[in-house]
Amino acid sequence: MSQKKRKQNRNKARRKSRPPESSYLKITAAIASVFAVGLFIKVAFFQQSAPILPTGSEPSSSRLDGSIEYRVQQVAANFKCACGGCGEQPLDECACDMPRGAREEKDFIRKKLRDGLTVDQVVQLVNDKYGHFVG
Repeated sequence: MSQKKRKQNRNKARRKSRPPESSYLKITAAIASVFAVGLFIKVAFFQQSAPILPTGSEPSSSRLDGSIEYRVQQVAANFKCACGGCGEQPLDECACDMPRGAREEKDFIRKKLRDGLTVDQVVQLVNDKYGHFVG
């Protein structure tokens, strides 16, 4: 048997041993569906958020002690977003990028905290500049 014939026979055998292309699509669709359902369940039922302490109190023995981001959340928990376009969501949950929006406000809060101001002082400054205090 010539090499050409052997090569053709091998190619035929390989093609026969593979499942049809539609099987790959079905398997991929099934895996994607399972992943999407799992993601939906995780988002819908297992959201975790950091506990928000009342203004002026600090966590006792937590990894979050002194964390700027934790204190940004403490301040933001006292306000609604001031942009007016996101439906006045709670500032600590909102992430809009509109003028006077959550990102701008949180950057302002972050800067003031890095400048050494206390949470109470920053709450007052944010209220003076942006308003929407919910206390």
